[in-house]
Amino acid sequence: MRIHVTKGGWSYLVLPLVLLFGLTIFIHRKWTDDSFFLNLSTEIVGIMITIFYVDWILRKHEKQRWLSTDVRIANRLRILLNATVSGIRDGLGFSPDILDEHILMSQNLVTIHNEIIRISEHVISPVVYQRICALDPRGWKSLSTHIANAHNGTIAFLNAFQVRLTPDQISDLLDLQEALSSSLFFYKTFYDLAGMQEEYLPPTRTPPVILQNSGYKDTANHIKSVLAIVKKLSQTIPSDA
Repeated sequence: MRIHVTKGGWSYLVLPLVLLFGLTIFIHRKWTDDSFFLNLSTEIVGIMITIFYVDWILRKHEKQRWLSTDVRIANRLRILLNATVSGIRDGLGFSPDILDEHILMSQNLVTIHNEIIRISEHVISPVVYQRICALDPRGWKSLSTHIANAHNGTIAFLNAFQVRLTPDQISDLLDLQEALSSSLFFYKTFYDLAGMQEEYLPPTRTPPVILQNSGYKDTANHIKSVLAIVKKLSQTIPSDA
C-alpha cells in the first residue's frame, strides 16, 4: 500500500492535525492545569512525525524498487520522441545529413536525443510551411504515414506506461496525440488537393487554391505544435534516466 503526503494530504490529513495541535495547546494554557491536553498535543506531534517518516521511507523504497524500470521507460519515451521528429524530418524531405554524424556514431541515446531535439527546434520548425508547400502528392502521402505512425505510437506508449508517468507527462502526451491527429486533418479531408499543382486542382465551391493554402498553413502550424510538445516532453525526462 502506498501512503504519500500529497497536496491533498495537507488538506485532509496534515492540516487538521496541525490545527488540532494548536487547539490542544490553547486549551491547556487557558482552561486547565492538568497535563491531559499537553499530552494530547505531544501525541499529535508524534503522529505527524510518523506520517512524514513512513511516507519518506515508502517513497524511497518505491523509487529503488522501480529504478531500473523507470530508466527503461524514460528511454522508451526518448525513442518515441526521436521517432516522431525523425518521421516528420523524413516526411518534409530533410536528409539525415542535417544531424551531426559524430553524435549519431556515439550510440549514446541521451546525446542523440538532444541532437534530434536541437535539429527539431532550430532546423525543421522554422521552415515547416515552406517544406509543406514544396511537397508533391507522393510527399504528402509519406508525411501523413509518418504522422499516423507517431500518433499510434503515442497512444500505445500511453496505454503501456501511463501508471509510471507523471500527470504533466500524461497531459503532454495527450496534447501530442491531439496535435498529431490535427496535423492529418487536411490530408484526410482534402487529399486530392494536397501537393497538386494549381492547374490540376479539382473544382470546388470555395476556390481550390484558397482551400489548399489554408490547409497547408493549418498543417504547418499543427506540426510546429507537435515539435514544441516533443521538446517540452523531453525536458520532463530526468537527466540521470
